[in-house]
Amino acid sequence: MIVEQLADYRVVDLSKPVDPANSIRLCKVERFFQESSKDYHSNLTVESHLGTHIETPYHYRDAWKDILELPVTAFMGRAVLLKLECEPGAPITRKMLDAANLGRVRAGDVVILTSPYHCEPFSNDPNDQRPYLCRESGEWFAEKKVKCIGFGDSAAIEHSVKDACDVHEAVMPHDIMFLEVMQNLDRLETEIFMIIYQPMPIKGLDSCCVRALAIEGVPGFC
Repeated sequence: MIVEQLADYRVVDLSKPVDPANSIRLCKVERFFQESSKDYHSNLTVESHLGTHIETPYHYRDAWKDILELPVTAFMGRAVLLKLECEPGAPITRKMLDAANLGRVRAGDVVILTSPYHCEPFSNDPNDQRPYLCRESGEWFAEKKVKCIGFGDSAAIEHSVKDACDVHEAVMPHDIMFLEVMQNLDRLETEIFMIIYQPMPIKGLDSCCVRALAIEGVPGFC
């Protein structure tokens, strides 16, 4: 189920399901019977950037923080959905972000980007018209002191190596992360909500597949 009700709260699953049979990125699940305990276990072999995933600063620099060096509250919080209005294939500028924000983003927020243009992430589609992150947008996020930048298939971080490096260098020294390859943003009924995207607590892990959940209607996160 994409949308479920939990008491008074509406829960939207923003995660992309992963099927090992057709995953482009490494994902192997080897199920085996444990004779000593008479039950089943699985060996899991995956790439850290699999499906909907969180990227920590350690993804970009050895000296920066990995998953266990960040507090658990880094992976949850108040989210603001910014609906960008732009020309096809445009860089995401301060002006564009300010127009979508209208003063709503606070320090410590998770900012999620959407636009009218859609393309499968990391597909190298020549017809890709998504707006893309660059140094200017990275500097805006750093100044706002957000904790995480999220997007699905309507904003890009892979426009060019230079732009990708520029935005990483602008935000990750401030412990700002990326939440990539999200789904179902069109199923949200509000633009401000609580979000949870907890990774596995493994030392030395730069990134991790997560189950990203939006929870609408939580007091203080509306």
